[in-house]
Amino acid sequence: SVPFAITGLDGIISEDTTWVVSESPYTVTGHITVSSGVTLTIEPGVTVKFDSGKSLIVDGTLIARGDSSNEVTFTSSAASPSAGDWGYIKFEDSSTDATFDSNGDYVSGSIFEYATIEYGGGLSKPAVWADSSAPFFNYATVRNNAYTGISSVNRITNSTITNNGGGIGISSRDGGSALVTNNTITNNSG
Repeated sequence: SVPFAITGLDGIISEDTTWVVSESPYTVTGHITVSSGVTLTIEPGVTVKFDSGKSLIVDGTLIARGDSSNEVTFTSSAASPSAGDWGYIKFEDSSTDATFDSNGDYVSGSIFEYATIEYGGGLSKPAVWADSSAPFFNYATVRNNAYTGISSVNRITNSTITNNGGGIGISSRDGGSALVTNNTITNNSG
């Protein structure tokens, strides 16, 4: 269910919500916040387009899980997209960290899987920014962003981080450890 119009998304998501492929693309026209204790689920094949300078703030849980033939895409709404067109996706300290079983397999929490994040990094912020939080990246692509691709995320696997400018591909600043395995990290400036 979508508690507001498909075009012109902005404001606070205050109840569990699913963005479905049959209603895609979704256009974010103002800042969106996923409230603490609330889950935003984005189905495989959904495209989320952001207007200039707009961002997604996650105080709860974001589940953006595509599959190998139907990715979830976070991109610019501009007719001719370029790096920095939109802001960022930020996970606050209150957001739900990804959890894993004893084999290291994902169980629950915030995740980007078979997801692409592109043309963000406006406002001189990373395209995806984790503030003392731990979303999981698996088979994700973070590309063509104006600033750092991913900042302070502690588990990134099987992903591609490329062509992010004005910063670096991956930045870890929280002083903790990070698991970065089986990734391709290329052509990032800084």
